[in-house]
Amino acid sequence: MNIFKKGICVAMTLAMANAIAMTAYIPANAAATQEQTVSISVSETATNPTKVTLNKTSATLTVGKTMTLKATLSPKKATSKLTWTSSNKKIATVDSSGKVKGVKAGTATITVKTANGKKATCKVTVITQKQAYINEVIRLVNAERTKRGLSKLTTTTALGKAANKRATETHTKFSHTRPNGKQWDSIFKEYNISHGAAAENIAAGYATPKAVVDSWMNSSGHRSNILNKNFKKIGVGYAVYNDGYGSYWTQLFI
Repeated sequence: MNIFKKGICVAMTLAMANAIAMTAYIPANAAATQEQTVSISVSETATNPTKVTLNKTSATLTVGKTMTLKATLSPKKATSKLTWTSSNKKIATVDSSGKVKGVKAGTATITVKTANGKKATCKVTVITQKQAYINEVIRLVNAERTKRGLSKLTTTTALGKAANKRATETHTKFSHTRPNGKQWDSIFKEYNISHGAAAENIAAGYATPKAVVDSWMNSSGHRSNILNKNFKKIGVGYAVYNDGYGSYWTQLFI
């Protein structure tokens, strides 16, 4: 887009060497001296961007939630129309202002493009509400450990699956004894998880990650598992039902 400055028209004599307007002069032998001004337009061409960047190159978004990506052009005085696209609209959509919405679990790349072809991308991972809750429990647990100078716990796919299995089992039988009569730690063998020391926390009826973590932290036995310096990994399970306590939570530590 071109930007034009308002035309400047100034009357002046030929004696002014730095004149912007051109002056037409009538010879001295004319009956009278006259000055006539001729205006010219001074225009400035817009600066095309040499680069475009986004405030995020990767992001995690929950299904149904939105976030807005911000594009920055270089140099600062550059201007351009921006075009936004998603590599997979079934996963995430984006509108003309950079507002991204999670549609279903998966990964999509959001691209912003300037009129002269400069591009920037952001990899967006869309997760379910269930996964968002699990991630938040892990974050809250690690926040409690960090306060006390303890190392953060990491998770694995297998440990997460085992914890989710235990969460569904506690809906059937709310106990550290599994519905098949075996003890809770027999779940590790099913998922080929090797371990030394191990522990399990279970809870039911809590609507949010904060509520369940607060409950565990207010119980000495559960808190000691969360803050055990010997544990390095955690698996979190979460299941929701329309009966019983409604929500069921499990933590596995190794």
